[in-house]
Amino acid sequence: MAEHTQLIDAINIRTSVRAYDADPIDDDTARQLSMTLDAVNMLSDTHMQLVRDQPAIFAEANASGHLTNAANLIAVIGPKDDPQARERAGFYAERVVLTATLRGLGTLWVGGSWNRDEAAGHCRIGAGEELYLGIVIGHPRNHAAHVMKSYEELTEFQRTHRPTKTYEQFTRTMEQEERDAAPGWFKAGVEAAMKAPSAMNRQPILFTYRAADGTAAAHIDPEAGNGEALNDLGIAKLHFQIGAGQGEWAWGDGGLFIHK
Repeated sequence: MAEHTQLIDAINIRTSVRAYDADPIDDDTARQLSMTLDAVNMLSDTHMQLVRDQPAIFAEANASGHLTNAANLIAVIGPKDDPQARERAGFYAERVVLTATLRGLGTLWVGGSWNRDEAAGHCRIGAGEELYLGIVIGHPRNHAAHVMKSYEELTEFQRTHRPTKTYEQFTRTMEQEERDAAPGWFKAGVEAAMKAPSAMNRQPILFTYRAADGTAAAHIDPEAGNGEALNDLGIAKLHFQIGAGQGEWAWGDGGLFIHK
């Protein structure tokens, strides 16, 4: 898998892509994506799968113009009725998203802009498993020009692509004195989480730093969370962990991050 500095780069250039070229994902790229999925499935006890060349999954969204040429999907599948599994799925599926970003592919987390039943028909879903969410994946529209853009151009596009909550909003339960006293790794982690995707762009995660023991915590914001908040929690934790540089999260709403 990608090195840490490459993952930082991926965080800094990733955007949610709704328009794709019609070119299919080639067999070599599909094989490498499947290998990455196999690795994260072992780590996360999930059953994520790549589904290729199935535009019927997105027929309505493509017809309405909400999406363009969407035909490929990463199906995010895991155990039924397991909140922690949903969080793990968000964490590890976003890891695949960042790997895809480094390969020049576009992605989009989807909860509603697809035919879930049609998607499930192309997946291997075992007893005791369910299809949580999907991630559209493919070549961004005009991808030949896209891959020629410089890193600086891509980061600038991300900066202006969509609004994000501020650092103060992500840490709104902290006093300003606590923010000022927080170490650089905490600030870098929050800034990376500010660039994370989330359902409906709600960004429903709050971070705190506790100086007494040097730990950070991540909470679902009760004012912004929805049914996909556990998935969003996992995604935000991954971005934070990469941004912070070293350390590890405990799972769960309120889980602690130990910086190493």
